[in-house]
Amino acid sequence: MLAGLSEVAGLRRGRKPDHLLVPPVFSSPISVPKPVKGVQPVGAVWDMTNRLRSETAVWHCVRAAALCAIFALAAGPAPVYSQAKDPPAANTTQAVSEPNHCSRQVEIVDATPDAFVASLNRRAQVYEERGEFDCAIREFDRAIELKPESSALFNNRGLAYRDKGEAGRAIEDFNEAIHLNPDNAIALNNRGNAYFDNRQFDRAIQDYDQALTAKPDYAEAYNNRGGAYASKGDLSRAIPDYEAAIHLKPDYAEAHFNRGLALLKMGAFDSAITEFDRVIKLKPGFAEAFNNRGAAWNEEGKHDRAVEDYSQAIRLRPDYAEAFYNRALAFHDAGARNRAIEDFGNAIRLKPKLPMAFNSRGSVYAEEGQLDRAIQDFDEAIRLEPGYANAQRNRTLAYAQKAGQAQVASGTASQP
Repeated sequence: MLAGLSEVAGLRRGRKPDHLLVPPVFSSPISVPKPVKGVQPVGAVWDMTNRLRSETAVWHCVRAAALCAIFALAAGPAPVYSQAKDPPAANTTQAVSEPNHCSRQVEIVDATPDAFVASLNRRAQVYEERGEFDCAIREFDRAIELKPESSALFNNRGLAYRDKGEAGRAIEDFNEAIHLNPDNAIALNNRGNAYFDNRQFDRAIQDYDQALTAKPDYAEAYNNRGGAYASKGDLSRAIPDYEAAIHLKPDYAEAHFNRGLALLKMGAFDSAITEFDRVIKLKPGFAEAFNNRGAAWNEEGKHDRAVEDYSQAIRLRPDYAEAFYNRALAFHDAGARNRAIEDFGNAIRLKPKLPMAFNSRGSVYAEEGQLDRAIQDFDEAIRLEPGYANAQRNRTLAYAQKAGQAQVASGTASQP
């Protein structure tokens, strides 16, 4: 099977070289933010997710200003916002100038300072949802100037910085949110996600621990901690965390997904398939679940079912390079080399810097005897990743096979 890459010592006379394809690409763990109930002075709580064997875990994050959840694609946990209840009906209208280059929003209508702050907080979140992070941060700045004692506002601005890619400033804001309220489980969870982004998994786990101490029924924190353990390779601790999250929220699709991914990595394919079945029932549009279930089917030798799942993942996400790559592997395993080459090409078209796709397509070309095209692909894989040992071995094999053919041809030509 293609579950791993084995070493190739060299060519034996009379034996066809073993060109190595790369194993399937799984979709990473995901955590989808869901409304988190809790008393926050301002705002709502959201959770966000990650994914990629798509090979990552799914996380949750929270924001302040109305309880809601967000789905994020990435390699780490997602933010959680905190939100307050809607302000009371207003009697006056206060116009707030829009930050430069920010899209228009409705003017803020309010009667009290607290209501005005809550409105700024909501506006900031709208900007953030639109991807206008600088505009969101400016609105949070204004709100914090009026209410500097609000832990929720610092939490929410931290999320805006994190979404903007400024993890350091995000952590500073989460630190302040926690300083103002040491039991703010949402801010602890979000800081853990920021540490996760920086691959500081131990620090992330410490924050998830504290979030769970402050809020023992925090399903998203269990899910996120499980993702951190999984990223450290400690699946024996990741799976119980996913199960704890599922116990608290039986319909928590992302936790089911992450548990399925862990089982897949452990080789428990039947159990992984059962878990992905649950995910698909809960979220029929979850492309990553189809991708990973396809990988499990392929590992069991059920290539037709694998192709069906990869094809559904592609229908749901036409730009899903990993699913094209995996479907190519399934076609290859089923003996359909031309279709495998075509799908490796699709993966490369979507992700031109994916060295494993070049290596695997080169391997299929080599199997087809198209050694020049194989060598071109191995060259490109090595150019993209100079230390790519498998591509280097494959290229060496291809050159050796080509030299052997030339020798045979030369010998045949010299015979009377």
